[in-house]
Amino acid sequence: MRREEPVLPRAADEFEKLAADLRAADLALLCTDAGGTILFSHIGEAMDGDVAADLRPGQRWQPGRSQIVDKFHCHAEAVPGAAGESVAVLSRSSAAAPYAAALARMAARLVAYRAAAAVAVLPEGPELAAHRARLGAAARVCGSDPAMKRNLDLAQHLAQRGVPILLSGETGTGKEVFARALHELSHRYAGPFVAVNCAAIPEALIESELFGYRKGAFTGAARGGYRGRILQADGGTLFLDEIGDMPLALQARLLRVLEAREVVPLGGEQAVNVDLQVVSATHRDLEAAVRAGRFREDLYYRLCGMLIELPPLRRRADRRALLQRVLAEESQGRAVLAPAALELLDAHAWPGNFRELRNAVKVALALTADDVIRPEHLPPAVAAAPHIAPGDERGALLASIERHRWNLSAVARRLGISRRTLYRRMHRLGILVAVGGGHG
Repeated sequence: MRREEPVLPRAADEFEKLAADLRAADLALLCTDAGGTILFSHIGEAMDGDVAADLRPGQRWQPGRSQIVDKFHCHAEAVPGAAGESVAVLSRSSAAAPYAAALARMAARLVAYRAAAAVAVLPEGPELAAHRARLGAAARVCGSDPAMKRNLDLAQHLAQRGVPILLSGETGTGKEVFARALHELSHRYAGPFVAVNCAAIPEALIESELFGYRKGAFTGAARGGYRGRILQADGGTLFLDEIGDMPLALQARLLRVLEAREVVPLGGEQAVNVDLQVVSATHRDLEAAVRAGRFREDLYYRLCGMLIELPPLRRRADRRALLQRVLAEESQGRAVLAPAALELLDAHAWPGNFRELRNAVKVALALTADDVIRPEHLPPAVAAAPHIAPGDERGALLASIERHRWNLSAVARRLGISRRTLYRRMHRLGILVAVGGGHG
């Protein structure tokens, strides 16, 4: 945005004052860049419930100069001297539309004054700061792994339309972290995120924990009753971890909640409406559990609008970067990995995934005296490199392939040969590449 000489004393502060004045009004103020991405939004309390989900920073929105968007009157003004930025004011009432146009023109000029005064073009504001924090959550979950990015993009599109999501993956792959990031990036981010570990709650308590209870529902009940985790998640996201361990008797009640979007607390007669996004997770084969009669088929299809599988740590394309990131988090950036230790960490299969990795890093940090992690500081299961007998050409090649997670181009580069030569060597040694990426 082009800067000009300041026009009015302290004009740079007036934009924040205008936005604050609109807090109690029936109006919404937002600023967009040339591409239509919302940079800043300030929504009056009287409109908050109607438009907050669609007008948060980071969303794309391109109104005309003066038009009605859905049920709102909108007036947009280009910022003088800017590179395509604009300011828009929305109002619900047609009587307020002329005032919205005047406010849009005033706000556009105030934004220009901010730029001319050599201050931030837009105030940071809680909305923009929260949006940046949510983007940070996505980066922490996905790293630079393409499969994880595809998973999160898919989950965001599904959650926007209320489709229930079932996460699968080995233990420790970060299913709850993924679900929490999905919540923070969804239109429900201002609502609660309620996580329930179905395997950790005693069977005798899980019904009251999930569905809540009224006063006097049973002996020992809390005097004021209990809302239950489902009602606590109203307006937000309910995360049901280890859903495969839910008792069969309670599965019918959960199915009723998901179908009718209402819950009846224990000891109550009146159903309470509930609006939430449901994300479930399991490391079990739920389809096999359905065939064995341990899990209701109708509940499975109600929970599994889409099945998303999270890759284990050993299959993450950004595994080395993840190793370094976990070390930096656990050591506050002080410790480093010796090259030999990094090779051992990278070659380990990590059956416990991120939980095992964090524990291994904590052990190494406790044993090192100079903040340099060496092989002798690693747990025995990690420090023990795969044994390959002398002259075992097949074992050595297979270990290299596994170490590179079957990225044959990377293996060929490491060995200094062409992919064609690598394929011929694999064929000679009986290492077969299956269609799904496995081997024989």
